[in-house]
Amino acid sequence: MNIVVLSDYYHPIIKSGSIIVGDLVEELVLQGHQLTVITFVNNQKLFVRRSVEGNLEIIRIRSLTRGYGKIGRLWAEYNYSKKVIKNLKKNQNINYDAVICYSPSIFYGAAVRWIKTRYKIKAYIIIRDIFPKWALDSGILSDGVLYKYFKFIERNLYSSANIIGIESKADLKYFQNYGLEPKIQIEVLNNWATKKILVKNKLPIEITLDETKINIVYGGNMGDAQDLFSVISSIDISILKKRAVVYLIGSGNQFYKIKKFIQTKKISNIIILPPIERDQYLSLMSKADIGLVSLSKKILSNNYPLKMIGYMQLGKPILASVNQNNEVIKMFNEHNIGLVSLASDKVSFNRNLNEIISSKVNRKVQSKNALKLFNRKFTAEAAALQISNHFL
Repeated sequence: MNIVVLSDYYHPIIKSGSIIVGDLVEELVLQGHQLTVITFVNNQKLFVRRSVEGNLEIIRIRSLTRGYGKIGRLWAEYNYSKKVIKNLKKNQNINYDAVICYSPSIFYGAAVRWIKTRYKIKAYIIIRDIFPKWALDSGILSDGVLYKYFKFIERNLYSSANIIGIESKADLKYFQNYGLEPKIQIEVLNNWATKKILVKNKLPIEITLDETKINIVYGGNMGDAQDLFSVISSIDISILKKRAVVYLIGSGNQFYKIKKFIQTKKISNIIILPPIERDQYLSLMSKADIGLVSLSKKILSNNYPLKMIGYMQLGKPILASVNQNNEVIKMFNEHNIGLVSLASDKVSFNRNLNEIISSKVNRKVQSKNALKLFNRKFTAEAAALQISNHFL
C-alpha cells in the first residue's frame, strides 16, 4: 500500500511524537508499504523540502510561527491543513491507499477530508492527548469562547476519521458519548516503540553519570500536563543524599521554573538539562537505573506517557507519579514494572523513591517485567499491523 502520514513533528526533531511516528513509519516500510510523511519544521530556509530514501518520502513544510509561543503555535497549526493540501496537489502521479494522522494537533480535519475524497481512501486518526479536554481539566483553558472553538475543530477532525485509535480502555466512554457517527470505529491502540533499538555509547559532554550512585532519569516534555515541578519540589532531598542523582532532560513551560527552584534551593543531586540528541538520550537511558514519570493531578483522562514506553523498551524500572484513576496504576500493580503513587501524594512518592533506590533486587525484577510487558503489548510491529489491517 501507498500510505500518507500526517505528523506535527518528525526526525530529526527530538519530540516524543516524532520518535513514535518514526518508529511506526519504519515498521510500515519494513512490512513492505510505501510511505509519504508530511510534517512541519520551524527553521528551514526552503518553504518545502523533499527527501526520498527507498520506500520513504518525507515532505518537510516550513512553519515559522510555531516557535513563537502559544499564539504562534496556534497560527501555525491553523494553517496545517491548507499547507498539506497545497503540497499534495503537487504529487500528481501518486495514488494513495490510506492516510494516517497522528494528533496531538487537532487542525488536520480539512486535510484528512480532502485526502479521503481525492483518493477515495480510509483515514486512521491516532489520538494520544485528548485536547482541549485535558487543557480544561488542568485549568489552562476556561469553558469560554476559545475552548468552544477548539471543541469545534476537534469535532471536525474526529468526524473525518474512519477509525480512531485511542490509548486506553477508560477513554472509550468519552468517545462513545461524543456523538460521532456510528460508522466511525473507536479502538484502543497501545503506545509503541521499536524492538530494533540501537544504543550507541554517546553521552553528551555535560552529563557524567556517577556509577557509585543510583541514576534516575526523566526525559521529555516539562509542561502543565506533566507538572514535573510538583514532583521535584516535593522530593525529600535527604532520601537522595549520596545515594542517587536525578537527571531531568527536555523542555516545556515549566523548565525554567524547575531550574530556578533547583538553583534557589542549591540542590546538587538534581540536574536539569535541555533536550539532547536521540542517540545521546538512548545512551543515557541505557546506563540509567530508573525512569521517572510525572502526570498532573488535574488531568482526568487516562494517559500512557510515551516516555514510560521508552523506559520499558530499555528494560528500566519506573518511578511514577500519576493522576487519580489512571489506567497505568493497574498496570504497575499487576505487572510489577516499578512503583506508582498519586500526583500530589508527597508521602507515598517519597516512600516509593526510598524503596526503589534501596532495593537493587526489586529493581532487577521490575526491569525484567518491564521489558517482558513491552515486548508483549507495546511494540511498533503490533501497532503497524493493527493499523494497516484496517486498510487491507
